[in-house]
Amino acid sequence: MEKVEKFCQQHNLLPEGAGILVACSGGADSLALLLVLWQLRERYRLRVVAAHYEHGIRGRESQEDAAFVQSFCRRHGIPFRLGHGDVPAHAAEKGVSLETAARKLRYAFLENTRQELKLEFLAVAHHADDQAETVLMRIFRGTGPAGLAAMRPKSGEDGHILRPFLGVTKPEIRQWCAQMHLSPREDSTNQQLDCTRNLLRLRTFPALQREYNPELPKALCQLAEIAAAESDYIQDQVDAVWKSPLVDLQNGAALLVERFAELPLALQRGVVRKFWHCLTGSGSDLSFVQVEEVRRLCMENRTGSRLELPGGWLVRIAYGRLRGQSKDSMRQAEQLPPVPLQIPGRTVWGSYVCEAGWLEALPDSTGPFEYYFCPEALAEPIVIRHREAGDVIQLPSGRKKLKRLLIDDKIPQEERGRLPLLAAGHEILWVVGHRRSTLCLVDKDTTVKKKFLYLKIQRREEHLS
Repeated sequence: MEKVEKFCQQHNLLPEGAGILVACSGGADSLALLLVLWQLRERYRLRVVAAHYEHGIRGRESQEDAAFVQSFCRRHGIPFRLGHGDVPAHAAEKGVSLETAARKLRYAFLENTRQELKLEFLAVAHHADDQAETVLMRIFRGTGPAGLAAMRPKSGEDGHILRPFLGVTKPEIRQWCAQMHLSPREDSTNQQLDCTRNLLRLRTFPALQREYNPELPKALCQLAEIAAAESDYIQDQVDAVWKSPLVDLQNGAALLVERFAELPLALQRGVVRKFWHCLTGSGSDLSFVQVEEVRRLCMENRTGSRLELPGGWLVRIAYGRLRGQSKDSMRQAEQLPPVPLQIPGRTVWGSYVCEAGWLEALPDSTGPFEYYFCPEALAEPIVIRHREAGDVIQLPSGRKKLKRLLIDDKIPQEERGRLPLLAAGHEILWVVGHRRSTLCLVDKDTTVKKKFLYLKIQRREEHLS
């Protein structure tokens, strides 16, 4: 109890007055965790609720586990929630392992229950031996500092998953259960050598302890702690670099490859991973080989070179910038027809939203996605569309073909056909995010005596937020 409480204090796992849902399978680890938090609840004014997910894998044995946890909670007066599922059916339907399906369904039930009960945290019973096994498994599979950090005392996007037992070992938990006269359930599948985790736990780990280091779990947990600190430091440096001129956020995120090449190797790899997460919005990571391929693309810096990545994503080098886009969005962009601009009003065109309105006073400043002009001289209606043959634009230096403008402005060839344009016939008024026509300028040197048209374009997700 003292060791767990000290660990929780060190990592701020038990803020006073917090609500905690405890995942309890009925095994020694989760049963001990539930009772420890239940005994600490008055000291920290905690609201503790137990939850059990009956996964349907072991038939009657699985049902008996659920009944055991329910009975335990009833005896101790612990609030309890029970969930049921058919993991074998889900695994067969999705083509995944039982272990993967069970984890997905279990966490979905736990998260739904936590939110339903308005509890801040979910506590799970991973302990030091679990941590050591995770580190070793990742070493076998190949990993970096972030992978070696393995499980954190707090995880999840907002730190809502707690692991109060990461500082204690499995033997310590079993000893405490015996002292408290607990009779936890034993999952028979934990003794079957039909999955990687069990094989590692039952055969590989004991052999390594016997032949090389009896203190292997301690050594691996220390490695995880060191890796976590160093990984966090590197990530802080990556986040700082990301806010520098390395990243061009105009018209979608892009890396300036000359600045990228100046970074230390560790930061280059971190920046590539951050670029991938920003591009895809996915929590899944690139492999080491894929990160190195993207790095090589940047270091070679050849306009037109490209690389296909998982999930239908494509990254390419164009005019000193690394950009990326999904193949689906590229196909969708090619199919967008012209849409007349609603004046005043809101026009949706693909992934963009254009707000149009009449103003009488000049704005203090405008960004690359804002434009104001006097449209009275235009003979044709204003539309938002992609480029067409014959498009021209009026610039301070004179009229210019749009094709030549895009080449001179070093707009990547792949992007030229996807750029949103504001046009009246073949007269281009605005290359959104890049150039504005001088054809219908508002005279800033004199008082504006009539209304002028003000436009602002955003991506739909930005507009909604």
